Amino acid sequence: MKIQVGAKMKEKGSQADMRPRVRSIGVQCNGTDIPPLPRPDREPARNEPLSSSEESSETDSDRGSVYEPSSTGSEESQIQDDQNDVHNPLEETKFIVSKSKLMELFSACRRCHRYAVDCVQHLVGTMVKIVAECQFCGFSWQWCSQPYLGSIPAGNLGLSAGILFSGALAAKVLRVLQCMGVATITQRTFSSHQSSILFPSVAREWDKHQRDYVRMAEEREEPLVLGGDGRADSPGHCAKYGSYSTIDLEQGIVVDIQLVQSNQVKNSNAMEKRGLELAVRWLQEHHLQIGIIITDRHLQIQKWIRENLPQTTHYYDVWHVTKGLKKKILAASKLKECEDISRWNKSLTNHLYWVAASTPDGDGDVMWAKLELVENHIHNVHEGHSDAFPTCANETLDGDQRQKKWIKPETKASEKLSEIILSKQMQKDVPKLSPLHQTSQVEAFHSTINHFAPKMVSFSYHGMYCRLMIAAIHFNENSSRPSATTKEGDLQYKISFPKFKHGDYSVRKKSVDPTYGYTSTLMQETLSVVKGASDEPVPCLPAVQPPPLCSGFIHPEKEDAILHFQSRFAGRETTV
Repeated sequence: MKIQVGAKMKEKGSQADMRPRVRSIGVQCNGTDIPPLPRPDREPARNEPLSSSEESSETDSDRGSVYEPSSTGSEESQIQDDQNDVHNPLEETKFIVSKSKLMELFSACRRCHRYAVDCVQHLVGTMVKIVAECQFCGFSWQWCSQPYLGSIPAGNLGLSAGILFSGALAAKVLRVLQCMGVATITQRTFSSHQSSILFPSVAREWDKHQRDYVRMAEEREEPLVLGGDGRADSPGHCAKYGSYSTIDLEQGIVVDIQLVQSNQVKNSNAMEKRGLELAVRWLQEHHLQIGIIITDRHLQIQKWIRENLPQTTHYYDVWHVTKGLKKKILAASKLKECEDISRWNKSLTNHLYWVAASTPDGDGDVMWAKLELVENHIHNVHEGHSDAFPTCANETLDGDQRQKKWIKPETKASEKLSEIILSKQMQKDVPKLSPLHQTSQVEAFHSTINHFAPKMVSFSYHGMYCRLMIAAIHFNENSSRPSATTKEGDLQYKISFPKFKHGDYSVRKKSVDPTYGYTSTLMQETLSVVKGASDEPVPCLPAVQPPPLCSGFIHPEKEDAILHFQSRFAGRETTV
């Protein structure tokens, strides 16, 4: 619309210069908001059926027709493209928005600002596509709530990645979102994202961690001090998976993880030995020398190390030995006339730790002499024990300092306690106790695995393997956390009452909160996999999975099995 803004005429000049000056000010009113009647040549937008899974995909032409505001220039679009190259949509901040509030944004036409009809055209997991059409000027536009990564909405892949990388269970997380009324993906979509994108991302990141450790170990040029132990995925002797973890005890770093399925060996008990074999093979392939290895007292492990690693020193973890000693002492204290033995339980287990820690050179004869003197010590005899260690090293306790009664010689309690301490098993194990390092870090790592791969849940082979890798990455990032302090700089402690201590307590230092910086790295790796940066297979993730445990069984026809099915309570009459 043009209006006259000036009526003065120039007194001088040609006839063309004497025209009035005008200025365009555009439309200054929105008109009525009452929608007109539908025109016969255009139907109003209709609501289409919604789809809650990613299986209702869109064509490339649909995504290409998404409305975008007109650019003010090529310079602005270039800046936006550069930002998209750096930005990772998987880590972008996201919000939960109610549908009613979201639709309010599309009730007015973007061109004439009058009434528009909007509807949800597609619901693809967590992504919504909205189509709106003006009832006056006929202008229509589309809007998507998320960018696409290839053919996958970024929010859908980000949700799947967040579930896996945090160690959560997909069924529970998706159920939480469904209870809230949040549009989400299905379990099938999550499984598809795992197998095609997330598993390779985790494996590639773990492979980088291992290669970095190998370079660091080569620069040190020293034999490794490793702790190793196996973990079954379920209690008892019917586990499906057995993982074997090796940790550098000097650096506190998980070096390697091997996963064995029970049908790859003769039975579940053989999985730990097979895991050690694979771990040693990986170390040898990377030219890493094992100087010391510390394990529990697994008989198959002892024999295999003795026969295959003659240049490696094999020690036993003290905690595993003391745990067996404590069980035997508690069992003996329940016998008649042996109640006094229970009072010596804590002192004897502490003494066993001292036997190893006070012998840094690992001399087995001295260790055994230090334990053998206990037979005289409990009878209040502190000298003349043996040539290797003739005198007790403890200070003399007088009066109220001594809280335990001495055990009288030649009593049933004395004989039973001597039988436990001087047994043939202890004679074999004590000289091989580890003097400097223990496998407590391995046990701590296994506790971390329980968060990422709970024993009550069954996972696929690749699913279990990748969750073990994520647990190792998390452990390596947080294993050297400093102790927490107060505002005044004093160390913080916490007191706990473990069940196995039967009412006794433990005092431990508090550490600072763990960090999760590795999740950002995993997200970046996921984005690289989606973009196809590298399609090379990762060695640490076997391409071929072991066959299912039931693959060797005879599978009946389903109809025949149903015909032969009979409930145990089919013949029982029920009364109301």
